[in-house]
Amino acid sequence: MNSGTTTAALNDQPRSEERRDQTDRRRHSWRTVTYCGLHGRGRRRHARREGHDYYLDWYDPRLVLTGLGVVLLSCVDALLTLTLLNRGAYEANQLMAQLLEISTGTFVATKIAITCIGILFLLMHSHFRILKVTTGKQVLKLLLSVYGVLIVYEAVLLGTI
Repeated sequence: MNSGTTTAALNDQPRSEERRDQTDRRRHSWRTVTYCGLHGRGRRRHARREGHDYYLDWYDPRLVLTGLGVVLLSCVDALLTLTLLNRGAYEANQLMAQLLEISTGTFVATKIAITCIGILFLLMHSHFRILKVTTGKQVLKLLLSVYGVLIVYEAVLLGTI
C-alpha cells in the first residue's frame, strides 16, 4: 500500500464528531454549592494564585457556622420584632412594614429568605474583594456582630435585660 492510497482511505472515512464536553468545568454553579460546598466533596480548598478573586469547592466550616449563626440571629430578630410590635412599637423599615400589612407569615418568610440569599452569596464570594475594601468572609463576620448587637438592643427595649 502506498502513501497516496493511505491518505485517500483516511479521507474517505467519516470524521468523528467532537466528543469533548463544551461546558467549562471551572465555572461556579449551584452544584458547587450543594454538592461540593454543603457535602464537603469539593477538592479546591485554596486559591491557585494569590491576589485574585476565586471560588472554592469547599467552604471553611467555621465560616459556614458563622453564616448559620447570622440566619439564627435573623430568626430571633424577627421574633423580637413581632413581640415589640405587639407592645406598640412600629417597623422603621418601609419594605418590612408593607410586608407586615400583608401578613406576619409573609414578613417572617421574606426576612429569612432575604437573609439566607445574602448569606449564601457572601459565602460563595467569601474570597472576593468587595468594593476594594473587604472580603465576603469579613462581611459575614461583621454581620454576626451587628445582629448580636441588634438582638441585645431589642432585648433592652423589651426590658428583659
